[in-house]
Amino acid sequence: MPIKFEIMAAMNNNSKIADLRIAVVDDEPDLPALYSQVIEKLGYPSPSLFNDGTSIVKALTKDRQSFDIIIMDYRMPEMNGIEAANIIVRYKKNTKIILVSAYDFVKQKAAEAGFPFLMKPFSIQQLGECIESMKN
Repeated sequence: MPIKFEIMAAMNNNSKIADLRIAVVDDEPDLPALYSQVIEKLGYPSPSLFNDGTSIVKALTKDRQSFDIIIMDYRMPEMNGIEAANIIVRYKKNTKIILVSAYDFVKQKAAEAGFPFLMKPFSIQQLGECIESMKN
């Protein structure tokens, strides 16, 4: 019986992974494709890719798209990641947002706003652990 239970638990976990909707928001030309490869390597579905805060906000508010987790860079044109994240959580309270940046000062800003933070560059393992912690 324990083996059967473990198999069922693994199957349930895999179906949750398959259903997870992830978006990546970063204005660096090569990074969204790299994120996509890494996220898929971690076993998650291919994420939706956006190149700035305005486009993700529009997708969520006007186009009625929905994501479980958004991985968002801080420094972007038009509005920074925290500004975009604050708008998103007003409309989509259940969406979890991970802020990423190479700037150390952003860690404090993210904490003050209540968002988890990853410092660039980060490892595949760090990203995987962060996504995993956000699923619950």
